[in-house]
Amino acid sequence: MKTKSITGVAVFLTLAGLLLTQTGRIVHAASVTLSWSFDYSVDPGCTAALTKNCVTGFEYGITPDGGVTLNKIGTAPNPNPVPTTLTNGITAAFKQGPPYGSIVYYVRTTAVDGNGNPIFSPAAVAQPVQIIPGQPQNVAVTSVK
Repeated sequence: MKTKSITGVAVFLTLAGLLLTQTGRIVHAASVTLSWSFDYSVDPGCTAALTKNCVTGFEYGITPDGGVTLNKIGTAPNPNPVPTTLTNGITAAFKQGPPYGSIVYYVRTTAVDGNGNPIFSPAAVAQPVQIIPGQPQNVAVTSVK
């Protein structure tokens, strides 16, 4: 009886491993990539020569109420070299755990004013997405009795 159980477990693990290699991906947590456009021809990016009245980069995070409350996750710098035209495909990529459920991400522009003080644009919000927990990893049989 013990041999049949071990054989059954071995076949199951082999099939599970085959299925994972055929699908080509194992998800450990939600991998999120935010992407946006920005018009540097209107609002110039900061450079070594331009340090005031310029855009320093972007802040991104989640918002539970459509952009009123902002929970910062991170920052993204201007592209390098700093563009001078409308630029598409500026991105920030990160892993996301809790909170789970419907999440709304935001991005806002960070800049410095004429006195060198930090200032921010209003938040631009994305459509809600569902975040779920990652699946277990390295599942193994540790005992068969």
